[in-house]
Amino acid sequence: MYVGYFDEFGHNGAYVGRYDSSFKTHPVFGLGGFVIPADNVRELSRMFRAIKENGLREEIEAKVISQGKRVERWEKKGSALLTTRNIEKYRETRRLIFRVINALKKLDAQVVFYGQEKLRGTPVQVGETNAHRYDHAMKQLIQRINWTLPDDENLLLVLDKQGERERLEIFASAAAFMFSSENATKLIEPPMEVESHLYQTVQCADWICAVLGRIAAYKYDPDFSEFQWAVKYFGDRLAQVTSVKSKIRSSTPEARDVYPQYLGNFATCYL
Repeated sequence: MYVGYFDEFGHNGAYVGRYDSSFKTHPVFGLGGFVIPADNVRELSRMFRAIKENGLREEIEAKVISQGKRVERWEKKGSALLTTRNIEKYRETRRLIFRVINALKKLDAQVVFYGQEKLRGTPVQVGETNAHRYDHAMKQLIQRINWTLPDDENLLLVLDKQGERERLEIFASAAAFMFSSENATKLIEPPMEVESHLYQTVQCADWICAVLGRIAAYKYDPDFSEFQWAVKYFGDRLAQVTSVKSKIRSSTPEARDVYPQYLGNFATCYL
């Protein structure tokens, strides 16, 4: 039995460019995280909490303990942790991610992701809705997990809770998909949502997605060249614990797809 913990990377809204006045989110949308043997889930929770609390001790003292809040419910979002300033100024930020990747490797977890470069344009111009992007990414993710796991294993899939309206139809579609596709046979229940501040494992998936989001932005849009550090420091390390079934698909035949072995390659994918 395996449990998968996943989150979003990039953004599923329409995209024109980083400096567009209205559609400037991210050139890619995807879902990423990891699958781990159920017997190792508790130990990963313990290890991730220790990594987070030891590495971010000063921030926890200032923002949590000093205000009488509960440390076990404190969450540091990957997007806030992995800024260019933090990476360049604080070596410990890089070490935090190294330790997380090492913990996944030690506990036989595998990172799995699927993403897709978005067609550039407004919603009307591209003719694609946010829900359509999400539905496609979810089904692709389920298939790639199915191809990754051993033949005799099953899976529970857990995601960070975002909002009922955004995901209700997507999860209903996933429920239908698990009973209609031969590539979803290992999923024993439709995807489930939880509050991430209560789950160290979901927070761990969020940090992995923050890395994937930075790499994907660098790969698919020259305006995000500042994120070269994500490729430099984390690409090869992440590739070592990533399923070969993972992929980010380009929006045009002329551009390149991203497979795990290219996460640490500085070559870009845009034309």
